[in-house]
Amino acid sequence: MNRARSRTISRVTAIALVAGLAAFFTRPEGRAAADVKRSFFRTTPDGVAALARGIARLGRPTAPRITPLADAEPVPGAIVLLSPQVVPSPAEVHALLERVRAGGTLVYAPLLFPTVYGTFRVTPLMDSLGVAFRMTREGDVENPEWVSHPLTEGLPSPHPPRRVLRRVTERSLLERVEAERGETRRPDVASEGSIAPVERLLTTGTSEDRRWIGAGLMPLGAGRVLVLSDDASLSNARAGEDPLALLVIRALLTHTAPADTVFFDEFHQGIRGYESTARRWAGFALGTPGGRTLFHVLVAAFLALVCAGLRFGSPMTSVAPPDRERRSPLEHVSALGDLYEKAGAARAAALLLLARLARTARRPPPRDLSEAEALVRELEARRGAHPALASIRRGLRADPVDLTMIAAGIDDHLTKRPTP
Repeated sequence: MNRARSRTISRVTAIALVAGLAAFFTRPEGRAAADVKRSFFRTTPDGVAALARGIARLGRPTAPRITPLADAEPVPGAIVLLSPQVVPSPAEVHALLERVRAGGTLVYAPLLFPTVYGTFRVTPLMDSLGVAFRMTREGDVENPEWVSHPLTEGLPSPHPPRRVLRRVTERSLLERVEAERGETRRPDVASEGSIAPVERLLTTGTSEDRRWIGAGLMPLGAGRVLVLSDDASLSNARAGEDPLALLVIRALLTHTAPADTVFFDEFHQGIRGYESTARRWAGFALGTPGGRTLFHVLVAAFLALVCAGLRFGSPMTSVAPPDRERRSPLEHVSALGDLYEKAGAARAAALLLLARLARTARRPPPRDLSEAEALVRELEARRGAHPALASIRRGLRADPVDLTMIAAGIDDHLTKRPTP
């Protein structure tokens, strides 16, 4: 291995090591999330990956849904919609509730959006289900308890919810809120029919006549909707110790067939599809400060390496000067030998020169210096010692190989050898 190749390999190795160290020290932490998403994919404390895996272990397959609920594939039989970052449209709400009425199951916990009026934004799905939410106050969380129901049997004492819900039994909730604000009802939002009754599962409050709902089961046609006021109990941080997570798992196991799949709605968490490894690397290299710095350092190192080995221009003019239109054979050989020496390939040139000598002896061309010396010894055994062969041997043993001595010895031997 010549020196030039060794230098190139050492440079490439150094760049790779620097890039690896830089990538290691600038890697994303992966343990903290800037926002809160009840996502199937997240294993951080705010995600619900633990809940999905628990359901799968108990016999119901789980999968993410990354397409909308309308104008896409049919809505599945069991779907979990927790704190959606993107509010389902009225068309999606209609498709979802039609599937529930046909025998599906929905687990729903809304994400509350504060408005400029100091109240929570009412979404089309909340309006269709006839539920309103409020944050808990000191008197709202007294005596949280399970209501007698097959789904709550044997559950440990419930934890107080952060917020509670109430039922709206009058006209459409959107109509009431907009009327209070002096607004006209939007024509694109329609209530999904009459408000369904609710089976209370978790209640809290100061007295029986002012009990608020923490969880409720709403029969809807042939299906049902499990409404939760607070889905923090389903997060990875709390699912292992909060009885409300057991209630959700029981409801899904009870109201879905063993062959059904429980789908977690990821589309309304803002997730539009799976990211490939290439897209993740591109996002890191182009979308983060550390990644951009590493990317520019690697580009600069690559350009420096390319420029270090790049030949600029031709070593000779395309047309020879008038006084050098032709070279003598000796000049040609000398120039060729100089090129081989500059390239560090003197041994390869010597073997090419000895190929001519091997043809005269009816032997194959030597492939290395040991075969070249064996060829010289064979010629000495055939015709006896000769000064030209001794010159070839000295040229082969020189360091570096003496091409001029080898070429002169070959010419002398072929010129002065006796005719057979």
